[in-house]
Amino acid sequence: MFDIKISNNINEIISNIERKEQKIKLAAIKALNKTALWLKAQAAKEISEEKKIKLTIMRRRLRIFKAKTSRLEVLIRANLYDIRASTIGKIQKTRRGSKVGKHEFIGGFAAVMPKGNSGMFKREGRAALPIKEVKLPLEPEASRIIGNLVNYEVEEVFTKFFERELSYITESV
Repeated sequence: MFDIKISNNINEIISNIERKEQKIKLAAIKALNKTALWLKAQAAKEISEEKKIKLTIMRRRLRIFKAKTSRLEVLIRANLYDIRASTIGKIQKTRRGSKVGKHEFIGGFAAVMPKGNSGMFKREGRAALPIKEVKLPLEPEASRIIGNLVNYEVEEVFTKFFERELSYITESV
């Protein structure tokens, strides 16, 4: 009759596996956060090139909610509502209207409102007063660019970052 005592070894193996599981989870979190940063940078770059606006304006409009140990997902919030023309750059008066950056708005003019906010406006009709602030739309192109990045490139980038993090963790153990 043989009596084999392996309870200590099994507990040791289980604790070792649990430690490795924590490290793999940590690698996944780091890879997710790096992928989100990459996505934000790429989206901002491509949208600003497409719309011919400053990169800093687009960076401010993209926000990342990073992954944590309690939540294994990353959220990227994109504010794709219209940009006021006055925030794009300096307003320059031209013969036909006004120009901001590389965008020309025919019939546009710079004005300071009684409340103190300045901006670029355009008349709605021939009369003097119904005026509207000029805005640059982002919506169809920006959502298309972000959708293409998410659908076609993010998975490869995440895999690259995840493999890199895993190899770093396994080397340090």
